[in-house]
Amino acid sequence: FVLAAFATLVYYNAIELIVLCLATFKRCGSLYFWCLLITSISLIPHVSGYVLLFFRQDVSRYAAVSLIIIGWICTVTGQSLVLWSRLHFVLHNPRLIKGLLVMIIVNAFLLHTPITVLLFGTVSPRPSLSHTFSVGYNIMERIQLVGFCIQEFILSGVYVWETTKMLRLRSEAHHRRILAQLLAMNVVVLVIDLVVVIVEYIGFYAVQVMFKPVAYSIKLKLEYAVLGRLVQIAQGGSAAAS
Repeated sequence: FVLAAFATLVYYNAIELIVLCLATFKRCGSLYFWCLLITSISLIPHVSGYVLLFFRQDVSRYAAVSLIIIGWICTVTGQSLVLWSRLHFVLHNPRLIKGLLVMIIVNAFLLHTPITVLLFGTVSPRPSLSHTFSVGYNIMERIQLVGFCIQEFILSGVYVWETTKMLRLRSEAHHRRILAQLLAMNVVVLVIDLVVVIVEYIGFYAVQVMFKPVAYSIKLKLEYAVLGRLVQIAQGGSAAAS
């Protein structure tokens, strides 16, 4: 029941996010738009792969794992790219922006590659081989999750720091409220990341793999609240003042 509830919630959130993305942006050419849209769409194949893996024994396990991997890569790295592309609104240091992008690309290669190989190995029809890969997968999955959590912490930290510097130039009360709201949103995102890591280390595999896409869908929803505050900053807080 819990797994079905998580899957239903992810499907609902994903569809809502796709509609929200298409309705919010007047122009569809920005990197921020495409990162949000692709990451939102990727939630669907990711959770669908686990639904097939857990509930449909007549479907090829390799096909299910393929959906899981494709969805996971686009969701996790996509979320980091969402955070990175958002930095362009507040950060005007090309070298730092480029360095953070290199970090995302390198981490994607280092963390996604081994987990992909290991996850395919876990569904091998040979029990001994499947067990060997499962041991490695359980270890690597935790390393991967912590690695991506640290990466998102860095991206969010840079964003908060740069936003703080920007708003310090404006002493009005509504600017301070915007800052407080942005900080609160980023704290919520970090708390969600910590909850995901805790659930991972508790060891309830079926629950945690379905909870992760729920967590990412919630973080994507928070992006639209952040986007609203970015618009207020860009407009000099006029929206808040009115």
